[in-house]
Amino acid sequence: MRAFFSIEGLILLEIFIYCLLFGAFSGLCSGLLGVGGGIVIVPFLAWLLPQHGLPVETSMQTAIATSLATIIITSIAAIYAQNKRNAIDWQVVKFVTPGIAIGAYFGADLAHYMSTQLLSIVFGSFLLLNGARMALKLTPNPERKLPSALPLSIAGSVLGMLSTLIGIGGGTFTVPYMLLHNVPMKKAIAFGSTFGLPIAVFGAISFIILGLQSTIPMEGNIGYINIPAFFGISIASVFATTFGVYLAHTIPTTAMKKTFAVIMLCVGVKMLIG
Repeated sequence: MRAFFSIEGLILLEIFIYCLLFGAFSGLCSGLLGVGGGIVIVPFLAWLLPQHGLPVETSMQTAIATSLATIIITSIAAIYAQNKRNAIDWQVVKFVTPGIAIGAYFGADLAHYMSTQLLSIVFGSFLLLNGARMALKLTPNPERKLPSALPLSIAGSVLGMLSTLIGIGGGTFTVPYMLLHNVPMKKAIAFGSTFGLPIAVFGAISFIILGLQSTIPMEGNIGYINIPAFFGISIASVFATTFGVYLAHTIPTTAMKKTFAVIMLCVGVKMLIG
């Protein structure tokens, strides 16, 4: 029995170390692109955790839930850095956040009942669509502006549900939505970081509750959140996020759009082909 616990402890430590190393990269993505790092965290964890004995049938739910939990930490760091640069319009945030909270709850509930394979297809498809749209440089109607309070709240609920469903923190959907309404790229990224926090908080809480109802044993988890992975990614990414925000305000907008599109296309293809 003692040997069993020793082996189990080494496995959890190994997950922590892998995620600590990976967290620097995900944090950089969070600050630079406003995506909360989820577009790289989810596929990484979906690959890593089954390699260390976690059940395959809940690997996507665990990856999504853990990604959202880490985004709480990176979003706080990114919001602090963006706010220091006066890049956040808090009036818009006030209108969108209630809808995001409602959508995040329903997104987690939907993910709980979907299979790992279906979640992988959904994740990959959304990234491909968004990456293709940005790569094609589709330009919005120059007259289009952000809508009023009620439409913004409704949009927030849709963005929150989709983001929680695939654990990406909001930037992958929020940034294109803002660009569609002619919000400047740097300000759109600031919104992506800011909306990542309520999405992550409400989504993570929902995944904890839903995971505790599962009958499948998941070592090292609280609900669907894997604790060693959460701490490993969070510790490293919180430092890298601030540097990413700095880069976001120094790198040309065109370069950021290209980076954003390429990452989404590559990860989307990987999730679809398995």
